[in-house]
Amino acid sequence: MAHRLLVNVIFTGASVFGRAFTEAYKQAAKASAAGAAAGGPAKATSQGGISTEEALKILNLEKNEITMNKIDEKYNYLFNVNSKDQGNSFYLQSKIYYAMDTLKKEIEYLEKLKNSKENGGGTASS
Repeated sequence: MAHRLLVNVIFTGASVFGRAFTEAYKQAAKASAAGAAAGGPAKATSQGGISTEEALKILNLEKNEITMNKIDEKYNYLFNVNSKDQGNSFYLQSKIYYAMDTLKKEIEYLEKLKNSKENGGGTASS
């Protein structure tokens, strides 16, 4: 009797999991197709999961002063100041690194977006 109950629970669980997995796959495929249809460059994200606003706060930058040189300058200073050699934390260095990574990817994304608009606008007016 216990065998049947156990087997029944396993099959029911597998069935529910299978349907949920199938539905999640369909939604992911639909979202992926919608993103590809939208065109334009895809926005890259940092592996650290830091938002642009948080990255600006970490590196003590304003939106209007974001340049690669400024990001590198702030990153190098903060990374060295928070080094483990000076008794500071690897966690802070990680946050600083991911902040720099996020802002650099944001700049690259904005440049690609600008270039795609310029190229798209240039062919439409010709």
